[in-house]
Amino acid sequence: MHVLLLGLDDLAAALAVLLLRCGVLGLNVNDGSPVAAPDLGTGVYRPADLGRPRDEALRRRLRALDPRCVPVSAPELFPGALLPGTVVVRSTGHPRPGGGAVWAEPALDPRHPLVSLHHADGALLRWPTVPWAHRPCPDCLRATLGARAPGPVPGDPGAVLTAWARPAHAAAVAGGLAVEVLAVALDALWDDALEGEAVPAVQRGAPEGPDGGWPRARLLAPPWPGDGTPLELDRGLCLCGLGQA
Repeated sequence: MHVLLLGLDDLAAALAVLLLRCGVLGLNVNDGSPVAAPDLGTGVYRPADLGRPRDEALRRRLRALDPRCVPVSAPELFPGALLPGTVVVRSTGHPRPGGGAVWAEPALDPRHPLVSLHHADGALLRWPTVPWAHRPCPDCLRATLGARAPGPVPGDPGAVLTAWARPAHAAAVAGGLAVEVLAVALDALWDDALEGEAVPAVQRGAPEGPDGGWPRARLLAPPWPGDGTPLELDRGLCLCGLGQA
């Protein structure tokens, strides 16, 4: 199994550590941004890492946790999708209102399954798993996030609990995402093993939506890790979703 991580905020770093503990040694971690104070929330990055490139600090941590793991930071070395069990995880910030891309896009095999995570005002939008070729663009994300309900009023008990619980919520969400990534990889490995046999595929990583159609996005916000709010995908402002119907 091989996982390519693009964007290494505190949640993505915690996800990488959990995947390693689950036995995933093929980790390709990429984000040259410096470690900042908010990145210390899940405990993967240490205060001594502040100012260092995120990928450098995470590679060092992963090697210290398991000497068998030799993580790299090179998307061009990531295997093609013909090798089953490859998954791409992209973790990005909220797109700015001005439009346009807010992250660099490496040249990847368009068939790679993508677990897409987007941070917006303290919440996390988990886009449904799609092939890399159908990844959401900034306009898709802005439109979909526009349907979310307002958060708690500052100063009330709900807002206080939300602030207190952020590190615990992020750690719990990272655990759930680790299982999802493993399930996506298992789908590909299982389908490859059964190719040519009269056995139906069982989808574990991308469940259908409530009407049997395309699944919804999920908004995961503190304080309660299990309280994900479903959001209808809104891809009406761009052309990137034309191949997904």
